[in-house]
Amino acid sequence: MGLYTHIPFCESKCGYCDFYSIKTDETTHKEYVGALIKQMNEYSISARENTVDSVFIGGGTPTAIGEELLVNVINQIKKKFELSKNAEFTVETNPKTIDLKGLKKLRKSGVNRLSIGVQSSDDKELKILSRIHSYDDFIECYENAKSAGFENINIDVMYGIPSQTLKSFYATLRKVIYLKPAHISVYGLKIEPGTLFYRNLERLQPYLPNEEDERNMYFMCCELLSRSGYEQYEISNFAKRGYECRHNLKYWSCSEYIGLGVGAHSYFSNCRFSFKKDIKEYIKNLNYDKNKLESVDIFDMDRYNLFDEYIKIKPNERIGEYVMLSFRLNEGINTNKFARLFYKDFDRMYYDKIAPFIASGHIVKTSSGYAFSRDGMYVSNYILSRIIDFEEDNVL
Repeated sequence: MGLYTHIPFCESKCGYCDFYSIKTDETTHKEYVGALIKQMNEYSISARENTVDSVFIGGGTPTAIGEELLVNVINQIKKKFELSKNAEFTVETNPKTIDLKGLKKLRKSGVNRLSIGVQSSDDKELKILSRIHSYDDFIECYENAKSAGFENINIDVMYGIPSQTLKSFYATLRKVIYLKPAHISVYGLKIEPGTLFYRNLERLQPYLPNEEDERNMYFMCCELLSRSGYEQYEISNFAKRGYECRHNLKYWSCSEYIGLGVGAHSYFSNCRFSFKKDIKEYIKNLNYDKNKLESVDIFDMDRYNLFDEYIKIKPNERIGEYVMLSFRLNEGINTNKFARLFYKDFDRMYYDKIAPFIASGHIVKTSSGYAFSRDGMYVSNYILSRIIDFEEDNVL
């Protein structure tokens, strides 16, 4: 299974970010890590029969809590869960929040994959995004990561940034490709409710690239990365062969994973659940008697006030979700695998729904099933909303 750990702290909140993250003090950092370790105790008991082959520490900015606390979290994960010998262990970072010394400590502690958010090589665009780093800060961080022994590095970039042009986005991609990272993630800016960008949308609107410009950015990106040796294996993710993110592939293949920390999501033991986005409530509810650990029930609703969502899922109720997530991948739907998992015929269930998109060229027939074309990937959300009816798909 996979293990995700959420560190919800940032030095500054980016204008576009809708992930749960806050800026707090060192005391809260320590209290939160203490509560997180207690939650590890509980879930390690429930997961004792499972081997963890991918760990992802995300946020927020995990490195914002300081290397000492972060290494403590890493060591506790290794102590409490059974990790496979070749487990992928990723930590996210902002270039401004860690130095060479800290990166060496992460590498020595067992972290073997680093994800660095640069977003743009244009300092004006970074300022618009409210990023706390410059492009030079990123270059220093990347070079330090290589010096610290990291070979598997992901770089995040964005398109659709206010005032961004096709030319400036191309320049960002060229500079990132020149560094030869193992993995590149490319995300289109989405302005979500609750963000600073959303609250100022009227003022931002004149500076946002139009739909045609965004489309050109995406297609140019896919073509350029492909020519540069990066295979697109998911809508927003490109990797050199063998460096696909094993942890994220768990999400897209409907494999089990546990999410620890405030606001984290899990799919484990045929249950989908998530925790409330409230640090004070999280810390409060994890103050328990350690002597009772042997009989802990991680789904005890009466004992904890942590759950935001809790759904017991029947095997057949995974169909719609499986189709949605599989179509995100370059390989798409394998109809034989679909039949083995759900004892159903994919064509009988879905062909009439996908036929118009096959005719339009948005979905293509493959040797093993069906997949999005590049045009289909760009409008994937629209297509999926047309072909998936969760209530209908979940009928036994």
